[in-house]
Amino acid sequence: MRGICTALLLAFLATAQAQEGFPLDGTWRSDTTAKDGSHRTIVLIMQWDGKQIAGTVNPGPNGTDFTGGRLNPDGWKFTLDTKNAKGAAIHFEGAISDLGKYRRVLAGKWTEGGSTIDVRFVHE
Repeated sequence: MRGICTALLLAFLATAQAQEGFPLDGTWRSDTTAKDGSHRTIVLIMQWDGKQIAGTVNPGPNGTDFTGGRLNPDGWKFTLDTKNAKGAAIHFEGAISDLGKYRRVLAGKWTEGGSTIDVRFVHE
């Protein structure tokens, strides 16, 4: 009996640890091709602190921190307005799909410096 209880407890802890409480928390990566044929990788790291969605666009020396991302649970639509390291405006509008999966998708339009591309972020 003790062995069964221990096994059930370990199984519960393993599944509880793997779950995330907010659908945008974590790292999202998009590999896309721009209209001019150039390859583009965009990385978003996002976190919900209970009040706002904050994070970093393209972490590293040219990364940009942001606050104020907005999620509308009606259709799971996400909007982000920030600036890149050079000060150019970034605007993203998209929606989350595959919501129940770990590798869910955030797809939409990414506008940066006047150029718009279709992006498909995958949760890592």
